[in-house]
Parts: sequence; structure tokens; C-alpha cells
Amino acid sequence: MAESTPIRKLVAGPGIALTVIASLLTSGSLPLSGLPEIIVSVIGATILYTSVALASAIHRSYPTRHDRPEDMGELFTEGPYRLCRHPFYFFTMLAQISIPLAFASLIGLLVAVALIPAWMLLIKVEERELIGYWGEKYLDYMRKTPALIPDPRKILSGNKSKPSP
Repeated sequence: MAESTPIRKLVAGPGIALTVIASLLTSGSLPLSGLPEIIVSVIGATILYTSVALASAIHRSYPTRHDRPEDMGELFTEGPYRLCRHPFYFFTMLAQISIPLAFASLIGLLVAVALIPAWMLLIKVEERELIGYWGEKYLDYMRKTPALIPDPRKILSGNKSKPSP
């Protein structure tokens, strides 16, 4: 098992569960009321639905077992991986942040934001493993592709760079 696996299992499952619980228990605690609260909740629910759907689509492209870099079979650099190195984490984090917005929960939002450093630690540990396995190929990919937040210019341009040899 890779060093990142236990971190991933702590951050993803329990982290999201904690955000959901905090959001449910403190629903409506954002300092908003009336129409602004409804708008925030609708936007949060829309982002939640969209990000879960996109994260699920990305996750379906993985092999059944994917705890270690060698489980993947190839270095993913196309599709959503052309836009950022960790699109699954990007959409999962976006979903985690949108949960408290959907419930208009201030405490839930604070919990979700407080978990961002754990996600960043996971990415750092995982990237160390990816460099160890893929070497220069991954380092080259790192130089060309942002880690987490896609470059809007690349999205809008539709620039489909050719895969690295």
C-alpha cells in the first residue's frame, strides 16, 4: 500500500462525512436570510451535484485497484488531466465546500475550509510517489499542468496538447 493511501482514506471519507454532519447540524447558520440564503443554497446544491457527477465520471476511468501509481497502468495526462494533475481531488474538494453552501451552514463551511490543508498534504505525498514511479515523465507533466486549479485560458481555448511521448 502506498504512503498516500491512509491519508486519502482519512481525508476523503471521514472529512466529507464530518462536513456533511456539521452542515446538517448547523443548517441555516450562514448570516443570510430570505432570498440571499435561497440563492446560496441553490448555487451550493448545483455545484455539489455537478462536482459529484464529474468526480464520479473521473473515478470510473480508474482501474478497480488504484492505491499505487503502478496500479494505473499509464500516466493520465489527457481529458480532465490535461487541465490539472488532480481533477478528481479538485471536484471532490469542490463538492466538499459546496455541501455547507447547499445547507447555508457557516460551521460546515469552516470545517470544509479547515480540511483543505489535509487535501494539500495528500497531494504532496501522492506526487512524491508519482515522481518516484514515473520519474522525469511526471516532472515534465508537473511543469506543464497546474496541480489543482485548472487554468481558465486552457479550458476556454480548447487547447488539446498532444500527449508526451
